[in-house]
Amino acid sequence: MKLLSWLCLALVSLPLPSVANDPTPADRSVGGAVPVVTFLQEVTGRPGSPESKTYQQKVVLSADRVWVLDERRNLIQILRGDLNPAVLWEVSSDLARYREVTDLSRIQKDRRTQELQFVRRVADLPQEEKREMLKGAHIRLNDQGEPIREIELEEVTSSEVAEDGLRQVKVYENGRLVADLKLASMEIPFSFAPLHEATGAFSREVFEVIRDLKGFPVSGTIYVVTATLTHPLEFKIREIEKGSVEASFFDLPEDCQKEEQRAFLNCPICGSEVERESSAARARDREGQWIFFKTRECFSEWKKQRKARQ
Repeated sequence: MKLLSWLCLALVSLPLPSVANDPTPADRSVGGAVPVVTFLQEVTGRPGSPESKTYQQKVVLSADRVWVLDERRNLIQILRGDLNPAVLWEVSSDLARYREVTDLSRIQKDRRTQELQFVRRVADLPQEEKREMLKGAHIRLNDQGEPIREIELEEVTSSEVAEDGLRQVKVYENGRLVADLKLASMEIPFSFAPLHEATGAFSREVFEVIRDLKGFPVSGTIYVVTATLTHPLEFKIREIEKGSVEASFFDLPEDCQKEEQRAFLNCPICGSEVERESSAARARDREGQWIFFKTRECFSEWKKQRKARQ
């Protein structure tokens, strides 16, 4: 039996971890039951890859915490929105190592930086050409000439939607479709949107709209929009159950060691040393790991090579 399958079974068959005794570290929860919703999520698609394989995620969702067993990436994600700052942990399947992400808005910050650079590049073009270039890039400007994100909702009415009893809602950002969701009328006060925002799937503006939608999204497509790619992710949720877990369930496993990230890496194209925080661009490889580029030209060359391999 695969280790991840074993972990799925362990989640429902073994006692939940107990709360640590005195003292309680900053990344450890104080005891008490936490209301949760658990479900299985089938996801099709992978950012940066032409493959459309379907894989499963086991999800435990609370008001400010999320636990996800990710079959494809062979790891556990834990989002702790109750900590200051909020943190995303990625725990290895053997529970021995973890990576920590605290700058949860970094991916969308990179996207905004790219948008600002694009606006500067087209600033001196003739007005009509400039307007068409901005429209093609789904960039809108305010009265001060700064990029803004305008969110629009479309409620879809069709016989198909009426038959399954679900509401269909489409979310647009600056005219681009970013989410096509089917929502069930379920009394679930939690949203999966915080994890999507934390992993960079969409902007803060989109997050706030999806978070506040009435109903629980049980299927649909999310269009991941970052500085480096736009990619559809289809999802379908089943086996939804309400319950509770001990607060310590969302803690790091005992003796799990932090995997320190190197500040400097090598560009996969030119081989030059690149500082993570000042790289010209970054993207995920097929294994979901971040790679960093020295220049935008290196990033463009990497995209060409990736396309040629597809």
